[in-house]
Amino acid sequence: MVKNNLGFTFAAARQTLTSVAGLELLASLIRRLDLIRAIRSEVKVKKIDFGFREEEHLVPLVLNIALRRTSFTDISWLAQEEKLLKKMLGFGKLPKERAIAMHLEKYGKEHIAGLKRVGAKIISQANITAEPGGEGYIACDIDPSIFEQFAPKREGVQTTYNGKLCYTPVFAVIGRERLCINHWLLPGREKAVERIDEFIRQCVELLPEKIERKKLLMRYDAGLYSIKTVTASEDAGAYYLVKARTSGALDRMVNQNMHADVLDLKVTNCGGEFFGEFEYTPEGWKTPRRFVFCVQIKSEDEKGQPLLIKDVRYHILATNLPKEVSAQRAFELYRGRGAAEEANKELKHDLDLERLPSQTFSVNEVFLSLGTMAYNLLIVLGQQWRDEHGEANPAEGVQPVRRRIKTIQDYLLRSAAVVVEHARKCILKVNGWWMEKLRPDRIQARIASLAPVIG
Repeated sequence: MVKNNLGFTFAAARQTLTSVAGLELLASLIRRLDLIRAIRSEVKVKKIDFGFREEEHLVPLVLNIALRRTSFTDISWLAQEEKLLKKMLGFGKLPKERAIAMHLEKYGKEHIAGLKRVGAKIISQANITAEPGGEGYIACDIDPSIFEQFAPKREGVQTTYNGKLCYTPVFAVIGRERLCINHWLLPGREKAVERIDEFIRQCVELLPEKIERKKLLMRYDAGLYSIKTVTASEDAGAYYLVKARTSGALDRMVNQNMHADVLDLKVTNCGGEFFGEFEYTPEGWKTPRRFVFCVQIKSEDEKGQPLLIKDVRYHILATNLPKEVSAQRAFELYRGRGAAEEANKELKHDLDLERLPSQTFSVNEVFLSLGTMAYNLLIVLGQQWRDEHGEANPAEGVQPVRRRIKTIQDYLLRSAAVVVEHARKCILKVNGWWMEKLRPDRIQARIASLAPVIG
């Protein structure tokens, strides 16, 4: 004890301090969904390394990724929360970072597939919202991304089309909540379109049973435009919207079908948008498909000055949507695909998964699987965090707010607290504002109403 002359006396506190009191909410979700037992049943590595079970290697990494800590050395930081971890998950001591990295090197394709099944079970407990409109389409957006790397000797790192060293992962996100249903980590030069049919089949196998396949709407950008994409979507019994790469043949088809009696005109700020459709058999395709197009005509610049030559742009989509869905409605549905770009940003930046930690490609595949699991857990946790002044009411058309991952991290997970143990109880003493504003007790009550993923 040290005394000073200003009136305060400093003394060492007996209680344990933590800066991540909100981990208890995430751990409550893990316990309620029974993810530890799901990991044991789906991920079976033959040997238990260093006396630690499988979940003791994986769950700490999931917690760290949820806190945006994507290095194996961050395990030593989490190990300092021994009292918190022991109460939350039943184990306090953690394997060393080198031991975890060596253990993940034993993982094969079957173990990664098991982790994906665990992630899919998490999604089965989430609220999945359909696209706006009366059709009730559940969107599944498949989009490649780029994870730029700065270690040229790292396994699988290659130069891609933009000249940068990178991996090229592919993500499939479902619903307006952007839950990640499937993912691949590919070397830099490998194109997702070459095996897109296999990826689509995996996505359909991982879909929760509560989603009707006939209501599934799969959306793709121009990089995945191919007969494989179209055929695999049709074989899955789903609708699809895929942006077609422009070509001279498609341009001629648009010009031939630009007749006033078959076009809809929608006046916009940039002049007008003309919508139409036609059937066409692209080269290499055996049967014709329905194509819808949008022609944007811009006659003025941003300052309102008339253009000498009007700016005309074509956008063409291949689709198997029913004829009742007009070309304009098809484009409205496709424009919702921007949610996939937002999901990629959250995975890359909010969770910092772009900085994969290992030199070994297979270990990075495992780490990305754990990252998508943490991502889905944070979204499900965010669904249990509702504004007390604006509760969701689906009967009145009011849907739960989909908060950004960073918001959940900063508000729910990161909070200073004191761990106090007395009378056979363990209490987290948190800031009064955090307790009153976020109401963690109500969040825990909603988590308790969820069903386990297995059982």
